[in-house]
Amino acid sequence: MNEYPDFKYAQSQPLLYQFLKDHDPELYERVKCRIKEGRWELVGGMWVEPDLNIPSGESLMRQMLYGQHFYLEEFGLTSHIEWLPDTFGYCASLPQILKHGGIRYFMTTKLGWNDTSVFPYDLFHWVGIDGTPMLSYLNHGVNENTLPKDVHDHWQSYRQRAVHPEQMLLYGHGDGGGGVTREMLEYIDRSELMVGQPASKYSTAADFFNGIEDAKPKLPKWRGDLYLELHRGTYTTHARNKRHNRKAEILYREAELWNSVAFPSMDNEKKQEIVNRLQDGWKLILLNQFHDIIPGSAITESYITSEKEYTEVFRNGNHCLDDGLQVLADQADTEGEGIPYVIFNGLGWDRDAVISIEAEQGLAPYDSDGALLQYDIQSAASEEAPHRISVLVRSIPAFGYKTIWFKQLAGKERAAKDSAAVLKDTWETDVYKISFNDRGEIVSLWDKEASREVIKPGEAGNRFHFFHDRPTLWDAWDIDTRYEEQAAGEAELIEKKLLLAGDVQDVLRFRWRLHNSEITQDMILYHDDRRIDFKTHVSWNESHKLLKVGFPIGVVADKATYEIPFGTIERPTHRNTSWEQAQYEVCGHRFADVSEHDYGVSLINDCKYGYDIQDSTIRLSLLRAPKWPDITADLGEHEFTYSLYPHLGDWRSAAIVRKAAELNHELPYVRTSPKKGSLPSVHSVIPFESQHVILDTVKPAEDGSGYILRMYESAGGRDEATLSWPYSCERVYLSNALEEELEQLDTDEGRLSFQFLPYEIKTIKLTTQLT
Repeated sequence: MNEYPDFKYAQSQPLLYQFLKDHDPELYERVKCRIKEGRWELVGGMWVEPDLNIPSGESLMRQMLYGQHFYLEEFGLTSHIEWLPDTFGYCASLPQILKHGGIRYFMTTKLGWNDTSVFPYDLFHWVGIDGTPMLSYLNHGVNENTLPKDVHDHWQSYRQRAVHPEQMLLYGHGDGGGGVTREMLEYIDRSELMVGQPASKYSTAADFFNGIEDAKPKLPKWRGDLYLELHRGTYTTHARNKRHNRKAEILYREAELWNSVAFPSMDNEKKQEIVNRLQDGWKLILLNQFHDIIPGSAITESYITSEKEYTEVFRNGNHCLDDGLQVLADQADTEGEGIPYVIFNGLGWDRDAVISIEAEQGLAPYDSDGALLQYDIQSAASEEAPHRISVLVRSIPAFGYKTIWFKQLAGKERAAKDSAAVLKDTWETDVYKISFNDRGEIVSLWDKEASREVIKPGEAGNRFHFFHDRPTLWDAWDIDTRYEEQAAGEAELIEKKLLLAGDVQDVLRFRWRLHNSEITQDMILYHDDRRIDFKTHVSWNESHKLLKVGFPIGVVADKATYEIPFGTIERPTHRNTSWEQAQYEVCGHRFADVSEHDYGVSLINDCKYGYDIQDSTIRLSLLRAPKWPDITADLGEHEFTYSLYPHLGDWRSAAIVRKAAELNHELPYVRTSPKKGSLPSVHSVIPFESQHVILDTVKPAEDGSGYILRMYESAGGRDEATLSWPYSCERVYLSNALEEELEQLDTDEGRLSFQFLPYEIKTIKLTTQLT
């Protein structure tokens, strides 16, 4: 930059600036001078360049919160350009999410890597699921040069040059390092000598995008996700990291929620400690969402480091959650006979739940009216040891808690039910009648309420599909395009037995041998819930294999619905066109659903992301076994749960977003002592009402002035949400991911009401006197 005074440079990822500040402060000060001079451009407002399929919507908001705040605090600027050249596809809700972070423009190169279809545009408006447009640019490639041939090829490839005759060329050795060379700059300085070539000049990405906005050319629109027809294995590889990510996102949501309502009862030192721990943990979560870590395509050493970082994430998160819950439990009225347990519900609706609690033998659960609750006893290790009790607790208030008491059971002590009975080929509950084949697969699932068969006749559900998986080039990244033609064997049933036939739930145990691996699974059938859980442990010892589970269902639909960050997307269940054929593996979050107008089936999960749905078969990818770049990828022990949820009506009327959240959000509880409290024994701390709006985030504001609430409409319709904040507010503002105060809102004596458009995200900032 000293030698070439016209040369301008762009750099993304605020975390890299943080590293430079920490490890080379002298060089960092020189960078700051170049930024102030206007020759070093800040691009990419996210903390890192993350994967854009797997992180939750709130994680993407935090990427911008911490990234843009760093830019602002260090340089007095924010970036208006999201710079994601190498990420493996982009979720359809991203335009609105980016707008919340102050982003106006989007740049990638990756769609040029498609293996089947040619993405049709280089300059276009990308329209998200809510209708938000984002001016977007698909760069010609990565690691580009400034040789006459490179300039020529770049310009000739530009498909929008007729409507906007200016193009941005990103040159330099990236994706491995090296940057810009003197040779590249010398060619630029001589560009006027290149007869017949387009005129070239030094510029910035901001000037390029601003020029488009000023010219207002008529550009094409692209709606939906920017699906990358490549690297489909990244939805599944390194399953432990994906599980850690999901569990960490949920843990930090719960910790922030309960500490937000507990803060007024804490001293400032304790509050600051919790805020610092949560910020440190979030930054580690965001770091591990980098687009070669969470996709599973990093080297072995990365995952050794990542495991240590997640250990710290969970230690910090659990510490903060415990602190917040204890403060609230201490305020609850727990007077009465027995040992009180305060059970917390962090979701925005009243909830029934089966809670597993360790209690002394001889004790049973009762509610505040002294009524005995339904429960099952699991066998204890010894006569003296505590046993686990599965208790059905009904109507736990939204964003609230309910207290139950364990006390001596009146009358004869109840023992664990005998589970020595042989599990035959059928099992029946109040909800379903189920038949199994000799491999332990479900050949009939009769829905009693609907009087309808769930499994497609002649086929088997909960079937494990095991394939050879040897991609041609990108082992950890890709799924072999021929995998469906390369079956690697069948799961062999080696044991089935009845673990529990209870008053609350039945538990059926199955064990299978699969090549060099073993699968142990508890099928949990609830007496008061349509959800069927498949709680699974796999000892995985495979090489170049892919494991899926499939459910062929008796539902006819040409589209399936998948959850994505802050919304859903529909995708076809057929392969009519080359575009549809290329999407033989797609990304979804907590559920995928196939519905007719009056009946459907959802497949829900607690840590998986790869799906394929063809005709009437829903399949979920469970594990892969690549050997490069990490030869140890996915070997060892895995825990996960997936659930089948047949339902009346479609996914909206069946509230599948809520059902998926319930599987993922286990209810924490605090064992306490009897006392008179300032709050009732059953209480909704934040009263909230809405049919489809999800109050996803409640957190302390970064500036310490109050609290941030983030909501989104989850079903693609117009809706209303109302809530009451438990403490007095000075002001209420419409805000964004950066927690700016955009517009002051009116309140009705502390009651807030909001109108939502389809898939709309709203961020609200409350400034309080109690913070």
